[in-house]
Amino acid sequence: MKKLLLLPLLSLQLIAASIYWHDSYKDALEEAKEENKPMLIYMSQSGCKACEMMEDKVLNQENITQYLDDNYICAHLDIHDNDAPKALKVPYTPVFHFLDKDGNVIKESYIGGTKASEFIKVLQLPQT
Repeated sequence: MKKLLLLPLLSLQLIAASIYWHDSYKDALEEAKEENKPMLIYMSQSGCKACEMMEDKVLNQENITQYLDDNYICAHLDIHDNDAPKALKVPYTPVFHFLDKDGNVIKESYIGGTKASEFIKVLQLPQT
């Protein structure tokens, strides 16, 4: 009986620990303006081992998902097929672009993968 009670709790925890990723730059930009939040644009590509590592071991960590949910509007785009401005298109993955609610760069893009303990530092924006 205890095992049956744990299953719904684990399911809720998985739902709570997920990031809502827009699959369109334009949709993320529209929400960023509505919510008055900066954007994190994550670009990846199929077969990228560092992207897989970030998704499997970093972007699903509760402290990361909570931080992103509280502080950003997020978009996850394929590097080869997306509606992002040309200035954001680079040949490396993973790449994380930091933009304000109007689509202007507010912090240098982060290229590559890292541990969750380091990535949380990368996500922090300078205070204005």
